[in-house]
Amino acid sequence: MFITNEQKYAYQLLHDAYYGSGLFSLGRGLKQHPRESIDNYNFRKKLSSYSNHTAAIINANVDPIFNDEIRREYKETAKFKVFLKDADRLGTSLQEYIQQQALIAKMYGVVYVIVNNEAEFGESLADNVRDRRLPYLTSVEPSDVTGWKLDDKGRIIRFEYRTIVTDDNGGSSTVYYEWTDTKWTIRDKGRGIINEGEHGLGRVPVVQWFGRSTKKTTILPHPEFYSLAQKNYRVYHLDSLLTQILNSQTFSTLTMPSDEGIEDLTLGVNNVLLYPSEASHPPAFIAPDNGPAQIIMQEKEAEIKEMYRIGGVDSVVGVQQEKSGVAKQWAFKRTNQRLANFAVQCENAEKAIIALYELWTGEQLNYKCEYPRDFDINDVADCLSQGQQALDLGFKSKTYYVEVLKRILDGYMPNIDGNVYDAIVKEVEATAQQEVLDDMYSNGENPDENSERLDE
Repeated sequence: MFITNEQKYAYQLLHDAYYGSGLFSLGRGLKQHPRESIDNYNFRKKLSSYSNHTAAIINANVDPIFNDEIRREYKETAKFKVFLKDADRLGTSLQEYIQQQALIAKMYGVVYVIVNNEAEFGESLADNVRDRRLPYLTSVEPSDVTGWKLDDKGRIIRFEYRTIVTDDNGGSSTVYYEWTDTKWTIRDKGRGIINEGEHGLGRVPVVQWFGRSTKKTTILPHPEFYSLAQKNYRVYHLDSLLTQILNSQTFSTLTMPSDEGIEDLTLGVNNVLLYPSEASHPPAFIAPDNGPAQIIMQEKEAEIKEMYRIGGVDSVVGVQQEKSGVAKQWAFKRTNQRLANFAVQCENAEKAIIALYELWTGEQLNYKCEYPRDFDINDVADCLSQGQQALDLGFKSKTYYVEVLKRILDGYMPNIDGNVYDAIVKEVEATAQQEVLDDMYSNGENPDENSERLDE
């Protein structure tokens, strides 16, 4: 089986939309409209700019998972210690490598991680550690997958992909890799064998890392953010058309009477429209109708809102809307669930990677990793507003006052140091006690007769 042209286009569009390259650079992706001259089209491409909403939305679906170091437990060995610091032979730590591939998986719908191993080993453990003769990771984007085969249980028993290699002279060539459950083969562009060997793992050393819950038999799932990239492409066109309108029609045209002969002219902002002096109209400025610009702006705004809704982050970034408290809670719950689901995919992929590492090395690491499941997404302004409303109820209870302040602290400063948090709570408890006493005195009450209220 091979990748289709439609899939290739989808991956390329997502790549360009995320990085702002290719179609979105130098106006390459802009289309010439039917009545547009080539000079105007080239000028419009030079003025083009790209508002990158795709990257913001995809990042918002990945970054919260890695806000903190992933919790990992394992039996430390000399080789695994090196692997954690340099997972890909390029100096990338496992934590950083995992985060990089999580982004690729979310963007394209899947990424494949090959857990490869050195073909030659040293005579001792010290030699292997010193020369880094141990497993390493190679990622394969879906656009580079060239073939695969599944057994009757849906397991991958053959996996093929391509990569670009650079020689010592700066030249590049395409190399094709094939892994089966027993051997590996490297071929050149003409499919001639460069190298081959057996690995003895009993399975293909590849990890499927999906961007969302997907059947294992779906090798190249449709990217969930493809429609997002399409809409960003449309916004790119709308921006260009709006720029053209503003550039051509922003300044009014002067009209005035004249006895001079009126010849054909090209109407624009840098000349004057003359009409016969017999007309009884004074000189004036006229401007084109702003209707087309307004339509484009409205359409652009609607598309951007839809992009953030598709991305599941319309209540977090990008678009601000007035919503009821219940609507916000449902929106935050939806976003939290989406992040939690992807965290499960990341956790499963990491465990599968380490399992293959153990197969290659024979080490038993008792590896455990735990990704977050609750991302505690709060609207800070809403949290402060609700806290103020709770305090305005006027309950003369020290405990009530302190508990409300704790809720406000959790929402406003969720990452505050524990010692600082405890110090603030103690100060609040002390001031709350005094405020209740002062309030009682101001109302003519005897605090000694209301001691139970102070202890609530």
